[in-house]
This record gives sequence, structure tokens and C-alpha cells, in this order.
Amino acid sequence: MRRKTERGGFTLLEAIVSVAIMSIGLVAVIEAYGAAMRLSLQDEYFSTATMLASGKMEEVLKETYITPGSDDGDFGEEFEAFTWTVDIADSDIEGLETITVTVNWSVAGRDDELTLVSAAPLNEPEEEAGGAAATGGQAP
Repeated sequence: MRRKTERGGFTLLEAIVSVAIMSIGLVAVIEAYGAAMRLSLQDEYFSTATMLASGKMEEVLKETYITPGSDDGDFGEEFEAFTWTVDIADSDIEGLETITVTVNWSVAGRDDELTLVSAAPLNEPEEEAGGAAATGGQAP
């Protein structure tokens, strides 16, 4: 009669090694998930900043009178992480102004910004009767 000396199953060392390998794999998956979430959040804020900067640029371009100057502000409670700056300056081309809209935001201690630049014709206020210049809207 033969006696069976081998037993089926895992040794303690094999179990520890397999748990260690699974732990390393799990940590890698969790790191990849965290990185994907951070990139997704960055993309969301960048898209929002692009929309807000485009809207601010449209506000400036629709003004009746565009004159050189600077202004800044925020977008209210709905977009409280975002602020804007508008700079209007003379361009290298006569009769045009360079409009620069910069949107800044901060997420998790990291500051980012998006800048849009456009050109618009210089529209100076015309003289009104009585010699007073019309007060046009300056850059918002």
C-alpha cells in the first residue's frame, strides 16, 4: 500500500507572497484612479475657465467704446474659485486695441490661469453738444 506524503493546498510562504503581489497591484490601481480623478477635475476647471474667459471677452467686445485700461473682478458665488482681469492696451497696429482677458483659479492649493487675447478697433467717445465727452463703458 502506498502512502501519500504530499498534501494539497498552499504553504504559508506562498500565501504571504501572493497577498504581497496583490497588494502591490491594488496600490497601483488606486494610484491610477487618483491620477485620473485629478486630471478630470483639472479638465473641468479648464473648460469652465475657457467658457468664462470667452464670455468676459464678448462683454468687452460689445462695449460701445473700448478705451485703454485695466479692470478685474470675480464671477460671483456660482464660480467663486475664478477671478478675471481685463487689460486693454494700444496694439502695434494703428487704430486697434489689444484686449487680454485672464481668468485665474485655484484648486487644492494649485494656481492656474487661462489667457485670451483679441484685437478690437479703438472707439473713442465723440464730442457731445456742449463740449463734454460722452461717457462710454470702460472695460468691465
